[in-house]
Amino acid sequence: MKLEPDQKVQIKVVKSDCSLMKLGESVYLNGALIDYARSAPVCVTALLGIYPWIMTSRFGIESEKLGHNDGYRVCCPDRLVEFVVSTCRE
Repeated sequence: MKLEPDQKVQIKVVKSDCSLMKLGESVYLNGALIDYARSAPVCVTALLGIYPWIMTSRFGIESEKLGHNDGYRVCCPDRLVEFVVSTCRE
């Protein structure tokens, strides 16, 4: 089996103490590109910190051992924002 990172990804803010990324907002990725038309503003530091889970979702991997429970629940490096990173179902 050959896996390719071609899944679309949603990064949803589920908790926030940050003025840059607000509760309920989402960032959408189409492959390696941000879908700016659908996405809220994004903090690059946050994206870098959660990138392993973004790549896992881009590959379509849903692993309970990696903490997947209807999406990967992860925090930015500053621990100000909590996200759910998941493969888009739409």
